[in-house]
Amino acid sequence: MELLTPNEPYTLTPLPCTLPFMDPKRILLIVFKGIGDVLLTTPLIRALKKRHPSAEIFFLTKKPSEKILRNNPLVSGIIIRGKGALKRIRALKLDTVIDFMRSAPSGWYTRLSGAKQRIAFHYPLGFFFYNIMPRYRDRGYTVHNRLRLLEPLDVRDGDIKLDLNFTGENAAKADAFLAAANLDPAKDLIITFDITSPRGHRMWPGEKFATLADALSEKLGARIIFLAGPGELNCVKKALAAAARPHLVAADFDLLDLAAFFKRVKLHVGTTSSPMHIAVSQGAPTFTVYGARNGPENWGPPLALHGYAQGDLAGLAPDEVFEKIKRHLESLGILI
Repeated sequence: MELLTPNEPYTLTPLPCTLPFMDPKRILLIVFKGIGDVLLTTPLIRALKKRHPSAEIFFLTKKPSEKILRNNPLVSGIIIRGKGALKRIRALKLDTVIDFMRSAPSGWYTRLSGAKQRIAFHYPLGFFFYNIMPRYRDRGYTVHNRLRLLEPLDVRDGDIKLDLNFTGENAAKADAFLAAANLDPAKDLIITFDITSPRGHRMWPGEKFATLADALSEKLGARIIFLAGPGELNCVKKALAAAARPHLVAADFDLLDLAAFFKRVKLHVGTTSSPMHIAVSQGAPTFTVYGARNGPENWGPPLALHGYAQGDLAGLAPDEVFEKIKRHLESLGILI
């Protein structure tokens, strides 16, 4: 993943007209927005490599998402947005850039990259940055929508599996946590909770999560582990203060530790956020609580492994969610 620094100055080449399809050899994907969004783009890396096996694939993202890509053998290099990023991009001598952001910064990275094929979904002023702009058509699950952007490169793939690889060190950390809590993944009904979101409209009230955790513990014998990422511990502690039963907290896992941990749980419950997508990447069953402004048709994989409840989050009752989780576990054979 060594990236070189060029000596040549930046030049703004004239915009070409529509280009014929060119077999890509050096491709850059651009996703800044969030950890989950980067993970949801990993099927495209695999699809590109399958159709164009000799191509090198690079990724431009923000620092918090780097670990999502770090252990992906199909990624030739990761570039972190910020100082020096454009020099690194131009050093790659790219022929193709695929921009999922369609923002001014990502557009300029694309425009100045030197790539002849610059691809993004169509929008009115996009012609300044891109020369290939397929129309966006909603196909449901976001991964299907993202894969559509590869069709100009003769890539048509329906494999929606998310790729995230962890190390033995991450697995050891997950095992150590479970051992310290006297939990056995083979015997215990271990359920993780992620109750936070950077978007307030996606957050079910913390006290309702606490009531749900109590019900799962009391009625099903589940062991509940509340996850807390950077800056989230106070929110989790506030929710736990409303619980009537003791529950565990995992507050020092990074993204790869979480991936290893999800290999060892029976179910992940939470909001639409990066931990849910990480759980999906590891094949863990999930149950997501959706509000009115987002839903499973776009954010939940269309697989029986993943259940949900949706409604007005202020009015959605813990008892209703508990019953749906119970039926979901029964349908998967986890509860008999």
